[in-house]
Amino acid sequence: MSLALAVTAASCHLRNLRTRLPFRYGAVTLTRFPLLHLALDVEAADGRRARGFAADNLPPKWFDKSPARSFRDNVEDLLASIRSAQSAYLDAGRKPRPVFDVWRAAYAECARRGPGLGLNGLTAAFGSSLFERALADAAGRLTGLDVVSMLRADVLGIRPEAVHRGLTREHLLAWASRPAPEAIAVRHTVGLLDPIVAADVSADGWLRDGLPQTLEECVPRHGLTHFKLKVGGQVGADVDRLARIAATLDRLVAEPYVVTLDGNEQYKAMTDFAALVAAIRATPALGRLWRSTAFIEQPLDRAIALDPAATEGLEALGRQVPIIIDESDGDLEAFPRAVALGYRGVSTKNCKGIVKSFVNRTLVEALNGERPERARLFMSAEDLTNVPVVPLQQDLATVRALGITHVERNGHHYVRGLAHCSRAERAAALRHHGDLYLGDEREAWLRIEAGRLRVGSLATAGYGVAFDPDLASMIPLDRWTFDSLTAGPGETG
Repeated sequence: MSLALAVTAASCHLRNLRTRLPFRYGAVTLTRFPLLHLALDVEAADGRRARGFAADNLPPKWFDKSPARSFRDNVEDLLASIRSAQSAYLDAGRKPRPVFDVWRAAYAECARRGPGLGLNGLTAAFGSSLFERALADAAGRLTGLDVVSMLRADVLGIRPEAVHRGLTREHLLAWASRPAPEAIAVRHTVGLLDPIVAADVSADGWLRDGLPQTLEECVPRHGLTHFKLKVGGQVGADVDRLARIAATLDRLVAEPYVVTLDGNEQYKAMTDFAALVAAIRATPALGRLWRSTAFIEQPLDRAIALDPAATEGLEALGRQVPIIIDESDGDLEAFPRAVALGYRGVSTKNCKGIVKSFVNRTLVEALNGERPERARLFMSAEDLTNVPVVPLQQDLATVRALGITHVERNGHHYVRGLAHCSRAERAAALRHHGDLYLGDEREAWLRIEAGRLRVGSLATAGYGVAFDPDLASMIPLDRWTFDSLTAGPGETG
């Protein structure tokens, strides 16, 4: 039975993070970013009260890649989205209602307000995504259930038929009732600037911080067998770099490995993207890598990715390797439109909204009942510099609930473990989630063993985190400034 909640108060708190390594994705190189935590107070119909939490990075050039928007502009837009969502959720949740009903009203209002605030669909939905997670976290804390159990028991009151005609709760239960994985494979991201072998690091470029720096160090250290490779839109340079990566993987990984390619919207025409695929297929050194490629993610710029006139040939190309959308998943109708064009899947990212992910997974279940095995749809689990504790664990909680067996993980590689957390948070993370972390309250890291993360401890009351974040160690939003982040050397692009 669904739980009715009223939203009574909300507050935001930030930390400034710097990366240990620069992370290049698309046209941006990230060396610093803010990490925002949301605390949401709710009251159930029976008077019980709880607080739920959510957290996410505020990165440049993913939600909005317009060259006219600076890093500061991107962050201000994301904060505007959060403020809009706060107003919408407080209004939609004035009286106790099922979580889905609060979401449906508030999400629609966020989308309506977005253009007036100068926000595209992804940015307008970001604020809502934080409130969705915090609401679900509060519901779990009140009921003593984790997200998997909440889906099965209908605690969140999700009605997929209210989003897409023809879907039913039975379609949702068909996937939500399957056993949740106890371990999830890490799909290690190789960014466009990441060193592949030791020769790629200058003599004075070694960090010497005890953590792996090159791909050839990461593979044996973590036992990696899954990889996400960024491509940059220049066919010759992409093929040369992929060949260097393939040589490293072929040398270090004896067992079968899995690769996905991330286009990051770098291809502005189908002919350019098709040329990349043809070049990869024609390069003998990439034979094993190509045979190991599970899918290609968002190769086309979002401006053309869902345009029937601009995607001619995509369906035929997708028969060679599945192609999925990521940045183009900007509204609730994006995935059905993509399927009609020949795309085979869609990513889940908490920053795009957990309700959307649950509904998209339900749509996959329903549509696959009508499709042959060779054309089955699927969801992938992707990540954008996702860091411990709350963002990482809530993202993994979603992936676990969806039953996805491998997830892009890169945030832990570009920051120094849990160094950005408070001492109290590190101690709590190790005490409650020892399957995920190793170390002590002074220094702690993500525990990757045989290329996998054990995620059993995420089955805790709430949305994947068994303790409260240390808000007192953060900066309240009304006292935080962008200049506090940007003092000194920083992001370019």
